[in-house]
Amino acid sequence: MQASESKNTWAKVPISHIEDLRDAVLGAGLDATQMSRGDLSGGIAFSDVDGMVFTSGLIGGRVALSGPLSGEGVTIGVGLDLPAGTRHWLNEVETGNVGVYLPGDAHDSIYAPGALYATVTLTPERLEEEAAELDLVLDQRTLGGTGVHPRKVSAEISLALRKQFQRVHAGSALHADPARTMLDALLCHLARPPRRINVGTRPGGYGRIVERARAYISDNLSEPILVDEIARAAGTSRRTLFRAFAEILDETPKSYARRLRLHRIRSDVAEDPERNCTIALIANDWGMSDLGRMAGCYRELFGELPSTTLAKARRLH
Repeated sequence: MQASESKNTWAKVPISHIEDLRDAVLGAGLDATQMSRGDLSGGIAFSDVDGMVFTSGLIGGRVALSGPLSGEGVTIGVGLDLPAGTRHWLNEVETGNVGVYLPGDAHDSIYAPGALYATVTLTPERLEEEAAELDLVLDQRTLGGTGVHPRKVSAEISLALRKQFQRVHAGSALHADPARTMLDALLCHLARPPRRINVGTRPGGYGRIVERARAYISDNLSEPILVDEIARAAGTSRRTLFRAFAEILDETPKSYARRLRLHRIRSDVAEDPERNCTIALIANDWGMSDLGRMAGCYRELFGELPSTTLAKARRLH
């Protein structure tokens, strides 16, 4: 297909023949069948963001599509405007429905005229990492198998995404990056937060990785800590590090480090409340310079603000 670059980071391909829909998800090579008479219309838009492939289709005609969406990547799609008669695996789907397609699994759909959708295809490892960046857990068990997810995204989210992708197809200027907006929305929809109660085990397998990673985090808590540095210290890859923390501690390395920092802050605030040092300075000493965000995380963990902890400590002293 001959693509024309849009004014933004998205490339667009017009739909004029049924063969154009073989790449209804970029690179899929689908079997496409035209089910309505006359010319087709609409377009396919795609964007490659750091190795993640985003595709959006606006289909002007009734068509059937089948086949795997990717041999190696996970594809997650959301219906942004699905008219009546749109079906996946012959079951009717609606605007806001989310589809999950694991590597190599067959996709089977019928799209009604005017259907608008968006998808992202990425490796399972990248999916876990992107979720972890949001302090979320999205592994194979959480994601589930190929199929339509039981919950739809909210009407508010689907409407906001629909407007953004309509602008993509119209070639209009974009006020935000619809690729990142969609990815974050889908991650938040499909993933789960790490549980707040750690579940440990004797060091062995993933346990040894977590043991080494925890030691490194503890030794460098007052400095900025990158996930790649933790992985190197633990002698493993980013992917295995995320899996080890999810399996052993049921959280991410980032959330674990934040929890430890909050405990250090609480200890410093409570142990010497009369010293000439503000909460902001204590937080900064432990690598948390955003005081507002720190206070919110502190209250979530301890059930009170740092200022309340300080006031209690002063009364006791």
